[in-house]
Amino acid sequence: MAGAKGRKDAAEKHVIVLHGIGMSKSWMSGLSRALKKAGYTVHNISYPSREKDFDLLVRDHIAPLMEKIPAEKVDFVGHSMGGILIRFYAKEYGSKRIGRVVMIGTPNHGSQVADYLHQWSAFRWFYGTALQGLGTLPENAHEKLPPVDFECGVIAGENHWLHFPINYLADVPMPNDGLVTVDSTRIEGMTDHTVLNADHSLMVWTPEVWRRAIAFLQDGRFPAPEDK
Repeated sequence: MAGAKGRKDAAEKHVIVLHGIGMSKSWMSGLSRALKKAGYTVHNISYPSREKDFDLLVRDHIAPLMEKIPAEKVDFVGHSMGGILIRFYAKEYGSKRIGRVVMIGTPNHGSQVADYLHQWSAFRWFYGTALQGLGTLPENAHEKLPPVDFECGVIAGENHWLHFPINYLADVPMPNDGLVTVDSTRIEGMTDHTVLNADHSLMVWTPEVWRRAIAFLQDGRFPAPEDK
């Protein structure tokens, strides 16, 4: 692809894949296989998303991995909370080594569902401090983060039916993917933004999401409809 000019050859293209809250690297395995097929060295990791706050997750799991990767630039793909962790890494360690980034369903301005669940002690216990940080209130994580200063493509979903009960109870504004509004996925400084008829949880198992994510990592933009 034209936008790949100047990029490292396939053996040197590294991408870190980060899952969302309560998930593991297994949930990102389909996307990881697609990235490998596209020629990337994939670092698909699990991290204790419910047990530590964002700063500790970055310090203990992402920063050490970045130190081990023998590449000048490292790309990222983050689903939901995974995208927030990429932004925390950039804030704490700088963006010099960050290549291109794809965020999938990331609540860059918080989620009304997190606000709703936080009022229930069982959910606070299960999801830990991460749930508290993913809400829309001023004290939540998004207020602590600057605009992105790296190439960033954001994929949002607008199919909310799988999560309809909690979507309805939390009164999430439309359009949304069941848990995160399309507007919340937007972030100042982003390079490109695209919206699919996809659900929040299942987006990472959607081949069209894989295709668009890979296209952004290679070209620095999402494909136009005529590029399909």
